[in-house]
Amino acid sequence: MNTVAILNHPPMRVMAILLAALVAGCGAGSEDQAAGQANTFSAASAPTLGTEQSFAVLGGSTVTNTGASVITGNLGLSPGTSITGFPPGIVTGETHATDAVALQAQTDTTATYIDLAGQACDTTISADLGGRTLTPGVYCSGSSMGLTGALTLDAGGDPSAAWVFQMGSTLTTAVNSSVVLTNGADACNVFWQVGSSATLGTTTSFVGNIFALTSITLNNGASVSGRVLARNGAVTLDNNVITAPVCGIAPVSSITVGKSFSPGTINAGGVSTLTITLSNANDTPAHLIGPMIDNLPSGLVVVPGSASTTCVESLVSGLSLLSGWFIVDTSKVGLTAEGLIPANGSCTVTADVTAALAGSYVNSLPAGALQTSNGNNAAPADATLTVN
Repeated sequence: MNTVAILNHPPMRVMAILLAALVAGCGAGSEDQAAGQANTFSAASAPTLGTEQSFAVLGGSTVTNTGASVITGNLGLSPGTSITGFPPGIVTGETHATDAVALQAQTDTTATYIDLAGQACDTTISADLGGRTLTPGVYCSGSSMGLTGALTLDAGGDPSAAWVFQMGSTLTTAVNSSVVLTNGADACNVFWQVGSSATLGTTTSFVGNIFALTSITLNNGASVSGRVLARNGAVTLDNNVITAPVCGIAPVSSITVGKSFSPGTINAGGVSTLTITLSNANDTPAHLIGPMIDNLPSGLVVVPGSASTTCVESLVSGLSLLSGWFIVDTSKVGLTAEGLIPANGSCTVTADVTAALAGSYVNSLPAGALQTSNGNNAAPADATLTVN
């Protein structure tokens, strides 16, 4: 079942974006303000993503992976021909290598890149981004941008707040650097338009959608909550976690998630059954439009072979698509986009779990983790397992 909505982009939209890029450019902008401060106005606007929205990773020439990378979302390549390292890397979505879907995603990536490059600059960046707290806006540099340490993006309570970072050449982060969201900031609304190539340092925790003209390299252990999209060059991965958020879907109360452990208290080394209940109060079935992943708290692990689900697609009478569930590894359990919740009904994902050490294990699934054709869960689901 293909759950990716292919969005049409009329030629006039691309022409308008090209014109905007020519007349606006990076802009004169204001000079850097004091460290930890930012402009109090915002010209930034989050562009409407096309088919590239479903891709966590998209390369132009090659995509190469080393180690146990996990890509939540689609993996694509166009016009290149070489995707290597999967497995051991894991892709929870679809893989599109030099096909029509990948070509359309690259076309849409180019349109979004031009849109981002054409937004008028609010603030010129001439020093490292580390240690700053930035309010929404367009931040530009005619050369490179660097990040050493933590960059905080403060939405001030506005869920539509957007940040656009424009740079003429490279984006480089140092080891252990991070982008931190606060006061309602959303990874969907953070964009990095890179004039050449981006390199994320070892164990960097990065947020936002990277649109690079050339290549993107993620060093060992770097993670991205967003997208890694290279127009012309290679994407190189090394034991990374890249999670593409599903954007532009309003939460609705008719899609809910519940969670429980049974029994709720076990001895160390014992087994409890985790049950995640997905409910749909709509009159039509709710198809998952992206994977739902439940990350277990550290120390709590899935018993191999114990996961199952009733959230399956009925093909014909008496037959079901039983591939609608998966375990990424022993610390995660979830559903692929083949999952289905029946109309005016519910289904479950279950797995036996165990822990070697005593403690209180709080398992949380955040609001919006379940994305369906009928909306997403507006409230989080929490359950606690006590291990004596």
